[in-house]
Amino acid sequence: MTTASAIPQDLAPPDVEARAHVVRAPFGATREDEYYWLRDDSRSDPEMLAYLGAENAYTDAAMAALQPLQERLYDEIVGRIQQDDSSVPYRERGYWYYTRFETGQDYPIHARRRGSMEAAEEILLDVNAMAAGKDYFSVGDYAISQDNTQLAWAEDAVGRRQYTIRFRDLVTGVEYGERIEGVAANLVWADDNRTLFYVEKDPETLLTVRVRKHVLGSAVASDPLVYEEDDDSFYMGIDRSRDDRFICITMESTVSSELRYAPAADPAVFTVLAPRERDIE
Repeated sequence: MTTASAIPQDLAPPDVEARAHVVRAPFGATREDEYYWLRDDSRSDPEMLAYLGAENAYTDAAMAALQPLQERLYDEIVGRIQQDDSSVPYRERGYWYYTRFETGQDYPIHARRRGSMEAAEEILLDVNAMAAGKDYFSVGDYAISQDNTQLAWAEDAVGRRQYTIRFRDLVTGVEYGERIEGVAANLVWADDNRTLFYVEKDPETLLTVRVRKHVLGSAVASDPLVYEEDDDSFYMGIDRSRDDRFICITMESTVSSELRYAPAADPAVFTVLAPRERDIE
């Protein structure tokens, strides 16, 4: 049975109101978007939510006849997955790090063991517990300080890849009060084990636009600006070099790239490795 033949003949999709709206780009271009009003980053506009509810109800009614087939396909897919799987452990600064899943659970558990895989397990992030009661949850990335005592991670409870960075002391288990919102997932510690570099996103375009640094215990609102990218065609990220000596800010576009670096032990000034040039990566 095809989807088309399964849809009741008298079932009509919901209609949506068109409202005049002009979208203006930073470089001056404009376009008409009559359905821009449906964008609601807060997910709280009653009219938008009512329309989405009508769309979901229509989909449920149109696909009702295929529900048994959907469940059968889902069960077959799940039946071919090893639910208690785990990643290959990797060693870093005296610890073995890995990710594992438990049967019946939807989210991973990030853990480590000191010295060998026979040592006691230390759970860093149990994403199943963190996601409890939420409609959506994801941990984009996490980073351990160089002295193995501080954990920073980026989480998203909405689904827009606008992450919030949080912190925990791995010795005491205490979570720090500060939260850094509206950022990308990747994050890097400096060698002082107190300073974290992160990438800030534009709240409208969601483009990566600024690199800032945060010192544990300080006010997030006063985090210093490290670098700001003015070209919207470039995406930005941060990482450590493979030898762990440098913190790198990378910029990538379709046809070119650029990298800035600073010593991880003293990341005060970032130096351009090679200036960006079109058609050269």
